[in-house]
Amino acid sequence: MTLFPLINQQQNLNLLKQAIKNDRVANAYLFFGPEGSGSEGFAIEFAAMLNCQSHIGEPCGSCSACKKIKKLEYGNLELVYPIPRSSDQSSNSDPFRKFSEADIKDLQDMIAQKAENPYVKINIPKARHIPISFIREIKRKTYLRSQESGWKVIAIFDAHLMTPPAANAFLKILEEPPEKTTFILSTSNKDAILPTILSRCQSLFFPALSPKHLKEYLKSKNVPDDHIGLIIRLSAGDVTQALQIVNTDLDKFVTMPLEIMRAVAVWNIKSIYEFVETLAAIYREDAPQFRQILLSVSFWFRDAVLIKNHAETDEMVHSRLREEISKFIKAFPDFDPHLAISSVENCIDFINRNVYINLALLNMFFNLHQSLNTRKNK
Repeated sequence: MTLFPLINQQQNLNLLKQAIKNDRVANAYLFFGPEGSGSEGFAIEFAAMLNCQSHIGEPCGSCSACKKIKKLEYGNLELVYPIPRSSDQSSNSDPFRKFSEADIKDLQDMIAQKAENPYVKINIPKARHIPISFIREIKRKTYLRSQESGWKVIAIFDAHLMTPPAANAFLKILEEPPEKTTFILSTSNKDAILPTILSRCQSLFFPALSPKHLKEYLKSKNVPDDHIGLIIRLSAGDVTQALQIVNTDLDKFVTMPLEIMRAVAVWNIKSIYEFVETLAAIYREDAPQFRQILLSVSFWFRDAVLIKNHAETDEMVHSRLREEISKFIKAFPDFDPHLAISSVENCIDFINRNVYINLALLNMFFNLHQSLNTRKNK
């Protein structure tokens, strides 16, 4: 069993169990992989494995250490995460001294949510870096005598966001690590971490979750079956993102692509320009959601290919739009799915490279229209 509700990654879990069994726990670990793959959850799970007082090789969930870790309130477990730079006025100051009472309450709520679901991110507004003051505060706490027995575990989430001074300060800790202490760096960007830090860490790769495991997880959360395929595709194995999508208005990922396709099909210029403005506004407000809406448009063509080729349609993303997509195929039997899908992908790429968003969207809409009328264009 695991103390936290973790998904798959059994191989890594077995490696960590074996390290404890063989008394080969490293001073530092690097848990790396794409966002939402579970590395943060496994970091706090490892803390429970190391400190469970039952000594059965996995957390019992009943001892005092397990109960405290389950709430992320264990004295020997420290969490490090990005905080707003404005709070770091001095490298020797308390990293949270600029936090208001409301800010502290919000942070406590985030940590409580993390305890309930380890795939939830501790995401403080305007937090972009882990400053040196946070690392020095952790160093101070690490060298203090603890009231708890067992291992001290310092989990550093988004470790690639340590500032250069913070990374150098952390490196000095690794050069002379305290006894019975392990540091766990969790990151989705291994290449952004100092090579000298990487060389002192034992690395474990956490791959993106497979559609099968993500599907089982979403079913356990009572997500409707006709939404699961779309969520899996939009999240690309990222559980954190999948949960965010579940908590949004899922209908927009279905209805907006349908409305876009109708406007493109009849080439309604007024509607096209309205969609350009709407999508540009969404991008400014929520760039990930903007990308997900565009991907939902590309999934329309993927589903159309499945239906046209009489393939297994259980894998459809827009299963709720089967009738509408079937009508689309009858109206545009010679559509070019490659051109359509590449048009969407190119638009996302252009915007990532800071091409004027309205121009990139207009170009995408024009190419989508072209993809529907391939016979006329020849």
